[in-house]
Amino acid sequence: MKNIRLSALLLAALSGSLMAQTVATVNGKAIDSSEIDAVVQNLKQGNPQLQDGPQLREEITRRLVVSTAVAQEARRLKLDQSNEFKQISDQALANAKKDGADKKPTFKQEWALFQNDLLNRAFMSDVLQKNPVGDADVNKAYQDMSAYYKGTQEIQLGEIMTRNEADAKKAYDELKAKKSFKTVATKYTINEQAKKTGGIAPGYIPLKDLQQTEPGLFEAIGNLPKGSYSEPMRSQDGALFAIFYVNDKRNVQLPALNQMKEGLAVQLEQERVAAAVDSLMQKAKVQPAK
Repeated sequence: MKNIRLSALLLAALSGSLMAQTVATVNGKAIDSSEIDAVVQNLKQGNPQLQDGPQLREEITRRLVVSTAVAQEARRLKLDQSNEFKQISDQALANAKKDGADKKPTFKQEWALFQNDLLNRAFMSDVLQKNPVGDADVNKAYQDMSAYYKGTQEIQLGEIMTRNEADAKKAYDELKAKKSFKTVATKYTINEQAKKTGGIAPGYIPLKDLQQTEPGLFEAIGNLPKGSYSEPMRSQDGALFAIFYVNDKRNVQLPALNQMKEGLAVQLEQERVAAAVDSLMQKAKVQPAK
């Protein structure tokens, strides 16, 4: 099976609690709270600072719903009956028995989740085998991207971030007094990495992308010439203030096709798998627990 990097659809095999309640059903199959508990515990092991809460559990439930529907479709397509699927599954089971993992009280649930993950991978591989991304697709994607950005500009931004308006105003006044941006940024920004770099990011942002993703920021700095800066801007939650500086401005410079080919191919694969999953979810019968 081809390795597709769509981690949002793939969940590792996890253990669950004994006290479980159904949180949702997918085409009649129940997802219980023990699965949610297990994912939370696994995430917290990797990130002890992670805060458990309704928002996190809602997102985990959403992912499990998608993963379950995809696994069901893979079984309907009989992808679990392929020699490759059976070989991977049999080898995993043999390894589990060798390590004694099959004796754990939670092994049955862990194994079911592992199978679910494997079915997700099989579904993704099947989608791309039936609708592969070829050189012509990649070339067209590159041409479309070139046309989209033709005649547009990109900017290299600097940023000074402060916790209060007073510091932002002081930084702004020093910039107006012709002090260098790097000097002022190093003095006032609360971003430790920015203190080392003088607040200037190494990369460039196409203005068309900024207009789509951050319209407020685009409105503030989109028409500023090189060497100019914005007035202090308050973050949406009101907790921070920022001044943005246009360190450089130039026409968009796309890398050559051969430098982008692999990344574009992966992106197109992800889009095709995502479209297949979206279509599947539109037909799935998902019911939250009452």
